[in-house]
Amino acid sequence: MKSRKKKLESLPKIHRRLFKLWSEKARTNCNNTCEFCGRKVGDIGEDGKKLSKVDAHHLQSRKIRNNPLKWDLRNAVVACPLHHKFSCNSSFHRGPVVTINWLMKNRPEKFNYILEHYNDEVDLDNRDILKEIERCLESNEPINVEKLKEIEKNNPRKPQKVELAGSLFEEDEKESSESD
Repeated sequence: MKSRKKKLESLPKIHRRLFKLWSEKARTNCNNTCEFCGRKVGDIGEDGKKLSKVDAHHLQSRKIRNNPLKWDLRNAVVACPLHHKFSCNSSFHRGPVVTINWLMKNRPEKFNYILEHYNDEVDLDNRDILKEIERCLESNEPINVEKLKEIEKNNPRKPQKVELAGSLFEEDEKESSESD
């Protein structure tokens, strides 16, 4: 009987798991409290409604390919729905000037870290790198970009082999060698 190779977990599934873990850790680290206004899950707001959840917001967009900040907890700020989405002019999505001013005043270490690392790149489809990021998130350790780059250097992803039927220049090569 042939032994079957264990199928690897898909990269999109790993990425989703890391985003979920990142969000959970960010919210837990802030005691489920909006960092902007101080409201905690369960508090009653001015509108008389109980705050049912807070969101983890990426300061540097999570959509930038191969930027390890997408799973770095220093790139997270926790906000109530009012301050996270588009509900008011001072929300993180709607008021970038307010957000930057708030960050510089209240979280200067995060602001400076993001400024320093917003251009960093590592191969975020490299399973060894993803494993290290997951380990950091689970243990609440900051991600070390230099360590990720070292992992990438020592364990590069194996490139996909592309089989070509022949050289594109096969005919040209034959013709040129015959005419010589």
